[in-house]
Amino acid sequence: RTENQLNYFAMAMVSSSASVTSPGTSSHGALPNATSRQVILALLLVSCLPSTSASFVASSDYYLARHPRNHIDAKKSITQPIATGNLFNQHSLMPLNASVGGNIALKSGAFSSFLSSLISHSRNHKKILLLLFAATILFAKRSNPQAILWPGTEIEDKETPLPEGSYGCPFLGHNIFGGTNAYGPFAGMAKLSKKFDNVFKFYSFGMPMVSVTGVENIKSLLKNEFKSDGLNTYMMGKQNFGPIFGEEALLYEPNAEKHGMLRRLVGSAMTPSAIGAAIPSIQEAASDQIEKMLEGDQVVKMEKVFSDYTLDIAWRQILGLDLKKEEVPKFRSAVEDWTGGLFNPLLLLPFRVPGLMKFTKIGRARTYLVSRVEDKLDKLEKDGPDNSTLSKLYFATDDSDGKTRLTRTQVIHNAFLLIFAGTETSASTLTCMSLILALHPGVWQKIKDEQSQIISEYGEVLTQKSLEKCTYLECVIKETLRLKPLEVGELRKIEETVIVDGKQIPKGWFATANIKQTHLTDDVVYEEDGSHMDIKKGFKPERWLDESTKPGAWLPFGDGRRRCIGEKLAMAEMKVFLSMLARKVDYQLVNGSDDIAWTTNTAMARPLDGVEVKAYATSA
Repeated sequence: RTENQLNYFAMAMVSSSASVTSPGTSSHGALPNATSRQVILALLLVSCLPSTSASFVASSDYYLARHPRNHIDAKKSITQPIATGNLFNQHSLMPLNASVGGNIALKSGAFSSFLSSLISHSRNHKKILLLLFAATILFAKRSNPQAILWPGTEIEDKETPLPEGSYGCPFLGHNIFGGTNAYGPFAGMAKLSKKFDNVFKFYSFGMPMVSVTGVENIKSLLKNEFKSDGLNTYMMGKQNFGPIFGEEALLYEPNAEKHGMLRRLVGSAMTPSAIGAAIPSIQEAASDQIEKMLEGDQVVKMEKVFSDYTLDIAWRQILGLDLKKEEVPKFRSAVEDWTGGLFNPLLLLPFRVPGLMKFTKIGRARTYLVSRVEDKLDKLEKDGPDNSTLSKLYFATDDSDGKTRLTRTQVIHNAFLLIFAGTETSASTLTCMSLILALHPGVWQKIKDEQSQIISEYGEVLTQKSLEKCTYLECVIKETLRLKPLEVGELRKIEETVIVDGKQIPKGWFATANIKQTHLTDDVVYEEDGSHMDIKKGFKPERWLDESTKPGAWLPFGDGRRRCIGEKLAMAEMKVFLSMLARKVDYQLVNGSDDIAWTTNTAMARPLDGVEVKAYATSA
């Protein structure tokens, strides 16, 4: 009977966790070592249950019966146990693959099975259960249920109110990455954003977090960047993620002075003149992909076209490699294995994984890529600079003293950062744009007319000057990024409590800029029915041509001192391809435009079918 009661308690606790804490409630419990605390408490809870997958998590039917409003689409989105967090998929940049309901035994199976067996067969099992429960309580200096169930939520400032919000499933929180085909990735975050105010708290992956919406609120948050009593970017899994991603990339540099130096040196490869010099190789990559689109009578998947295009820019322009035709697939595969594996939970372990670089897929991919870059740097050292981005990074000197240069390691790590940022964001945006333009043939015709005019003035070869004349095309790109941006910004760790919109974000918590919600709540474009964010009803590139209708919120590249340094390169990549496409190709959707489904496990939204089209040659 005790076991049955405990099973029911666990099931009820998970299913009703959203209502355990009321908005603004603070936690005063002080707990030791957050990581060990979370692991031990979770294992104690799991070990009390005879069947992890059956007992720890309530079924979706049970959950819906009690909380039908807790999901965006109760009939469509609940297809797995409710405490499901996707942690890894090698083909995606976002965490995929870990179901707490069905697979938590991967983390604690042996321990849980042993204790469950012990409890089930021991004549003193009631005493053991009580002992485990008592041990859990002893972890807190004061008996505070919130601090036990959501470790790390304790605060020091008892006067300033916390944001409203919900902590979700005990120990794990909300799966903000979880998506639906109707919405796309981050449907979990969208659900919370719709329910709460512009600044709200939540709990995810064992960490207390705060979402910040609105341009002014985000600026208020980011003004504290680099301050010892403010906030900074946070790298999870430094022991393994750091070596794989690159610890010396400017993204995670916490020191303001050093970050400024890195940004100046990396930025020297992103100047207008540097981008202008890169256009010929970018145009060559676009031409190659367009020629393949027109080969034979075939169905073309635009997602694949744009993925190959951005990967080709990586080796042609960013790294400046001279790859033979048979070497290109190996390079593309290595980049995909590297970027796709960056959220492997293996990388989050608090100790260095033995043989990380030699025996893991992501490690071998990175080792291969580094070897190719090292060879290129040796060639640059011998032969001198060329037009590649890598060359500009390698030979750049800091304007502040005229002599400081990036180290060889810093060159490699920051080149990889540009590849990581460009391949996913540019490919995703171009894929969405190819769908949207097929839905709006009038817009596509205007782009073609603009390109005809540019050809008559500047000829067939694209240059920095001719790209600057793509006024309407730029409006199309901006409007697409308004509708389908990266959902949230880089995670920041709060070093000392900061105040945003009258609410505190406590020391030791984490904060993120809610970009998609900021676009959605923009007063300039807002429509009560939400149609301003619909790709069919809300796509209006012309709004960017008039200051009175120009959106007031547009943050696809972030904001503040860490705004995406590759923004100009990304815009050039998209302008070049769409200019070439409008001049050479017309296309039609294969699968129609009704009930568009989206991927659920990517960093940015992409149509689920990859935008399958029939393409044919045409003139601008």
